[in-house]
Amino acid sequence: MIAYLEGKLAEKNPTYFVIEVGGVGFLVHIPESSYDASQAVGDRIKMLTHLHVREDALALYGFSTEAERDLFEILIGVSGIGPPMAQRILSGMSIVDFKRFVLAEDARGLMQIKGIGQKMAQRLVLELRDKMGAIVPDAGEGAVPMDGKAMSVLEEATTALVGLGATPLRARRVVVQVLRGESEELSVEEVIKRSLRQI
Repeated sequence: MIAYLEGKLAEKNPTYFVIEVGGVGFLVHIPESSYDASQAVGDRIKMLTHLHVREDALALYGFSTEAERDLFEILIGVSGIGPPMAQRILSGMSIVDFKRFVLAEDARGLMQIKGIGQKMAQRLVLELRDKMGAIVPDAGEGAVPMDGKAMSVLEEATTALVGLGATPLRARRVVVQVLRGESEELSVEEVIKRSLRQI
């Protein structure tokens, strides 16, 4: 198995990278959560990988954190979920939120992810609730120290941005950035306004 690749970022796209290692370009499929806009073509990068083997193809999937790769590998073990759907799940919601919904047995929460219907959401809860302890999100991922009021602002602003077309993952990340960057207390409206400038 190829555990990771370290080399030059030869090509970048929100759904894949081409990483050049020793003169060979590896096409690595990535979820939105692993896409870092600050990385530029030509930069040296290291990406954790999972090699998926099928009868007719070899596909390499890349991740920026161990938690992303761990969750991906657990997801593809669920009946009816292949690598593309696992990638969609990672792209559609932060690991923190996904874990919270599964542990709370909140299938409706999981249905926020595009392409996840009620039956699939219920299957995810049923098959994964006992496996979520193995997933340890990186410190600070999708979270920021907050009191109850700030948490309410985070949830309301995220929901509003999703209603305006942002993915739940992107919406939450932007709102967290806005809240982290401010020492003063912001209203939900102000958080939404500042977040929209970054989307």
